[in-house]
Amino acid sequence: MIERLAAIPLLEPSRDDYISAAELINTCRGSGVQLGTVDAIIAQLAIAYDVTLLTTDRDFANAAAYIPLRVWS
Repeated sequence: MIERLAAIPLLEPSRDDYISAAELINTCRGSGVQLGTVDAIIAQLAIAYDVTLLTTDRDFANAAAYIPLRVWS
């Protein structure tokens, strides 16, 4: 199992990613959508790396209506 995970690139947030994640939280909050801190960091990394987020978590789908996040659920 670990060998399979080794093929997946590790995305580490930068300081700017943390700042952008906080802005995502504020944007969502202003629209009445709750986005947790860890979810915001995940969303920011997906946005920054221009990837679609595969998830079953409805929080991401709700947030995607207000931020430039692509979600496939």
